[in-house]
Amino acid sequence: MLAPNLNTMAGMTVQKEQERHDPKTIRFSALYEAAKILSDQIDLARGLHDVLRLLDACMGMTTSTVCLYDPQRCELTIEAAVGLTDEEQRRGRYRLGEGIVGKVMQSGLPIVVPDIGGQPHVLNKTRACDPQGTVFICLPIKVYGKILGVLSAGGPARDTRASVDADVQVLTIMASLIGHAVWLRREQTHNLHTLDTWKGLRDLERELVMRALKENRGVQARAAARLGITPRQLAYKMHKYRIIKEFRIEG
Repeated sequence: MLAPNLNTMAGMTVQKEQERHDPKTIRFSALYEAAKILSDQIDLARGLHDVLRLLDACMGMTTSTVCLYDPQRCELTIEAAVGLTDEEQRRGRYRLGEGIVGKVMQSGLPIVVPDIGGQPHVLNKTRACDPQGTVFICLPIKVYGKILGVLSAGGPARDTRASVDADVQVLTIMASLIGHAVWLRREQTHNLHTLDTWKGLRDLERELVMRALKENRGVQARAAARLGITPRQLAYKMHKYRIIKEFRIEG
């Protein structure tokens, strides 16, 4: 058996170490972890916060936010954030077209500012970003063609345009993952609300049937007329709601 070549083994170790620190590998790992977090986390707000922490740890995005649009108030509010104080988060409210965040929500198109220093259209409403030497990337959170909100991230300005483009690619996928997580949670909430409403309607209908029967002393024909249905339909509802058939039928 041949002895292992120490130079070859050392070279492989160095290569693996380089791959581990390669920006592409780091970004891919961030995407994998984000997908895992959003699929496993029951608490959506906690999941979004953990994903934003990944942006800081893996991509150096020291400040980042997920803003979701509230159609009732016609404004975006911060749902999750990293690098912002509670006061800074409270200031993070945007109307459509207001600042970069509002413009992205309105247009559905990403905006990238390689260095926000001296840019007049950057509101810095939360006052969390250092205006000098900071890259700011803002993307729509879309799902099935609908814009649910905006993902924004800021960090030290990149050395090359290629680095910025790579960040945009990763954040675009992140925004898509976030969009699907938000949409799924809203669908679940809607379905639960629909189920509660349906149960409420069933309870109401049963109560109306019982009241009609009591008011007409159990005479089903009269109770049916009171409800505006046929005796046969009333009999079906009594069976459906397990109402004891203790009322006589008047011919």
